[in-house]
Amino acid sequence: MDEKLRATIEKIRILSIQNKEFDAELRKMYGGQQTSSAVGVFMPSETMDDVKAIRAALEIRANVSVSYEFIIECRLRDQLIVDNLRMENSSLDLQKNEKERFYIFCVNAFYQLENILNYYYFKTFPRIESLLDEIEYYTSEETYKFVRTKKERNVADIQVVHKINAFCNRFFPHDTINYTLNSLRQVRNEGEHRCMVIQDGKDENNYLYKFFNLNTFNSIRIVLIKVVTTVKENIGRPEISVTNIVEAMIVNMLPGGCFVSVNGKIKQLPANLFSMVKGKKNGDMIELVLRHGKIEGVEM
Repeated sequence: MDEKLRATIEKIRILSIQNKEFDAELRKMYGGQQTSSAVGVFMPSETMDDVKAIRAALEIRANVSVSYEFIIECRLRDQLIVDNLRMENSSLDLQKNEKERFYIFCVNAFYQLENILNYYYFKTFPRIESLLDEIEYYTSEETYKFVRTKKERNVADIQVVHKINAFCNRFFPHDTINYTLNSLRQVRNEGEHRCMVIQDGKDENNYLYKFFNLNTFNSIRIVLIKVVTTVKENIGRPEISVTNIVEAMIVNMLPGGCFVSVNGKIKQLPANLFSMVKGKKNGDMIELVLRHGKIEGVEM
């Protein structure tokens, strides 16, 4: 375990012994009085030692339900484990009603989701340009598509909604998992009070109301495990870019734009490539560079 994290945990343990009010609030926050969870995963002994230290310091009774042993960065792995323990402990905290417990469960599930997606994209696309290409391509059909601003320097500069959509469109193109993950994001954004109001209401047109009524602790747990397993299986393995050169015909040359017929479809030439076809006219043939079917360049 990271030494700074270990030192912090030790300070919390000592403070819990010295200050009874602090100890009581910490127990209340993390459900320290509850029985252990029946859910568990296999982990190497080193990771298990970290989990035991965290659980002992915070007196958490739940077990880890998602395996993060494949993550070599100790600090990130420990943070994911802490968030997972908080998630599972909330399901056992009978001092809270079920709606409150489920809200806390979902928020901590989202924290894990956000961190694991950032880790996947950071490790798989170390060059920012490759990362931006990936996110742009796999959100190109979304209503709220990602458009780079040229201010992005790392994965954290990309909104999580785009990373969720890109990840789901690549790995789960015909699955409702995208809806679930974006609902978790919205739960985090709305806050506890707003989510309590939504759950208590009867607005069946509110998609979070539907989310709360359709999901359980276990359904969210299953989705999180599915995402983490997919990351584990694909991290560091970017999809091989399918790039090819095709012949296209200019069908409509305008003063400020150009439309071409390519593979039987009419497409607009990207604005940044327009200067490369100036002087051409309707009926002229040109060669285009396509990546995943998207026009990326003009062969000269």
